[in-house]
Amino acid sequence: AMEYRKERHKVTHSQEKIIGLVYVVAIFLLSTGLCGYILFFSTNNYQTLKGKKAILEQIQRVRVFEKEQAEQMDKIELINTKIAQFDPSLKAIYEKQEITLLLGEVRNVYVQHKWDNRYKIFEQMAIFYELQLLDKDRLWNIQQNIEKFKSDLERCRANTENRRNNLQ
Repeated sequence: AMEYRKERHKVTHSQEKIIGLVYVVAIFLLSTGLCGYILFFSTNNYQTLKGKKAILEQIQRVRVFEKEQAEQMDKIELINTKIAQFDPSLKAIYEKQEITLLLGEVRNVYVQHKWDNRYKIFEQMAIFYELQLLDKDRLWNIQQNIEKFKSDLERCRANTENRRNNLQ
């Protein structure tokens, strides 16, 4: 009976060794698998999640820009109409000031978003219309000078004609 117990104890002891080995191997495989997943798949998944988030933010920025562009287009069309109707001969300072104020509002869109180069278009539009207004003013002044020179020339001709007649 004693030998039977030893024999049974031996079997149990070798079974325990096998079960222990199975446990160690199972824990090793589980931890290796878990570490491998964390290292290769979850970071990749995290990066794709970060990439998706970045793309969504970019789309949102584009939408914000498009909305701003649509809002400013009405103002730009108004500026365009006002400059087309602007008559420098009327010397309407309030008209010029209103156009300048609207141009300042358009330029301010870029000032508020200087970090984003797409918004530079608003500053360039403001510069374009300021130059257009300046050109209109300069052209009117040049035409006034031409008219003045013509009248001076006519007066000079008339005086010369009078002197010639008086001399004869």
